[in-house]
Amino acid sequence: MDAVPIVNGGFTIVMAQVLKEEVQRRIVDAALGVFARKGYAAATIGEIAAAAGISTGNVYRYYENKEALFEDAVDETFVHRFSALLEKRVASLAGVEDVRRLGPDAAWFTASEELMRFTIDNRLRVVIVLGRAAGTRWASFAGQTVDQLVRLAIAHFREVAPGVKLSEPSRFALHRVYENLIDTTARILAEYEDEAPIREAVATYSRYHLAGLRELFVKA
Repeated sequence: MDAVPIVNGGFTIVMAQVLKEEVQRRIVDAALGVFARKGYAAATIGEIAAAAGISTGNVYRYYENKEALFEDAVDETFVHRFSALLEKRVASLAGVEDVRRLGPDAAWFTASEELMRFTIDNRLRVVIVLGRAAGTRWASFAGQTVDQLVRLAIAHFREVAPGVKLSEPSRFALHRVYENLIDTTARILAEYEDEAPIREAVATYSRYHLAGLRELFVKA
């Protein structure tokens, strides 16, 4: 926002608004860091204030309580977009039996890059919804995502391999495969801040995951 002088001391009003927005951004950034490190339930407004470099009382000038701060930091638009990108990546494999045979312009690579870019840009938010959201309305997001990915995976392999059947033990194992995928993704994002190591770690695990997944269905 430009600090443009206007009548009746408007310059001061505009500058005050700029400072207010800057402080609020600091609070949200600090909250994301604390929530990602400790989880929502264990985080305190005092810790968030300290991380933001302001007083606890000043945080309450912007947010009524911790819940309101969390809702602003990890909003519904972000969660729905992340979920949609996860689903889009799986859907991009429609009719594909082996990703190793795909060309560089395949929809799967485009969808994977879109998801990766969003994940890196929202690293701490992703860490939170994938494992640090207990006590919030997104507490079940990770579990629901696992269930969704399992359903999509089964549907995909039934499409490329009609007649494939999974026993109950195999379904249990598949569920664990996706639980590990979600947990490992969150751990990678929590461990690394820079883009290069995130991409390397995710790519390494993704190769292992996809190869193991295909083997599970081939053997089913």
